[in-house]
Amino acid sequence: MNRENFIVGIDPGSHNLGLGCIEKSGNNLKLITAQVITAPAQENLYDRIKVIAPKLYSLLDELKPQEVALEDAFFAKNAKSAFQLGIVRGVVVAACLERNIKIFEYAPTQVKSTVTGYGRADKAQVQKMVGLLLGTELKTAYDATDAVAVAICHASINRFLAKELQKTC
Repeated sequence: MNRENFIVGIDPGSHNLGLGCIEKSGNNLKLITAQVITAPAQENLYDRIKVIAPKLYSLLDELKPQEVALEDAFFAKNAKSAFQLGIVRGVVVAACLERNIKIFEYAPTQVKSTVTGYGRADKAQVQKMVGLLLGTELKTAYDATDAVAVAICHASINRFLAKELQKTC
């Protein structure tokens, strides 16, 4: 395995953070891992982050990707959810910056459009197409599948068109 070809996709969440890693070799994509880091629902935000952050750090250290594709913030239904998502995204960004991992962001509609051909695809459609693109049936939680979809989107997008977070800050 050439870890230089690893792309980690992250679907940030304060209860469930999806993480998917693929290996890109030419036009071939191979699934390395798809998982969810889950924090106890009854805990407050900061206690959930204390559960999520060390597991995220450990996975990034283990996988050693050169690039992370992060699902961009969307307009949440309420301000509290958007605030919490922003904090989790900050933890992800800080973890990547500390490890000198390039960060790229993709809007949910861009990810869905790249993977399924339809920007408003539902989670089941995304999961099915991710499985087809990787040649394996995914039986993971949707958060993990969404993270893999973000990685696939990044692998498929022309690097010059991708929005690299580090250069926009």
